[in-house]
Amino acid sequence: MGKIIIVAGVPGAGKSTLLLEAWKRVEKELRYSIVSFGTEMLKLCQEAGLVKDRDEMRNLSPDVQEEMQWRTTKRVAERPENILLDTHCAIKSAAGSYLPGLTPRMLERLSPRAIILVDAHEAEIRGRRRLDKSRPLRTIESVEDIHEHKVINRAYAAAFSARSGCLLRIIQNNTGEFERAVDEFIATLRFIGVEQAGPPEPAPLPPTTPPAKT
Repeated sequence: MGKIIIVAGVPGAGKSTLLLEAWKRVEKELRYSIVSFGTEMLKLCQEAGLVKDRDEMRNLSPDVQEEMQWRTTKRVAERPENILLDTHCAIKSAAGSYLPGLTPRMLERLSPRAIILVDAHEAEIRGRRRLDKSRPLRTIESVEDIHEHKVINRAYAAAFSARSGCLLRIIQNNTGEFERAVDEFIATLRFIGVEQAGPPEPAPLPPTTPPAKT
């Protein structure tokens, strides 16, 4: 298993956009893959006939969600490359309660080197959600509800960091500050020490055959 860095944020914070832009700028310098935990979990849930789309996963019972999270974790952890794992620290259910995006056994299996939490102002998050036409079933929450989710998100992120003994970095991604946020994201990756792509190792020399005796 390679190194895993968890990248999280409440929906609308812009974590996926920020993550992709940072990856484009350093993909030739640093070696890692972007993996969406939600996409991998959706595939498993669809294979099991549990849901048809991503938004339906929020309605699964806590026990079923935890089991599918664990199956997804094992699939991700078995991958050999370095991974930037796009996920959520806190999952808000349709009933308004919260579930941790990562459980203790998930953290132990993933063994993350760092957690990067992408954040933004509540009004910005609400506006981005309203403009997201790819998620027509998403509930547009109030600023107060988004603030509550952000507080829970930060609490979970700190708990996950303490549990794993890994670095925690919070990056603000507000309108007009995207370039600074990307620079901070890249600087964090370099500080963490994701393996750098160097020249290929020379191929081993073939074994020498001693001259035949005459």
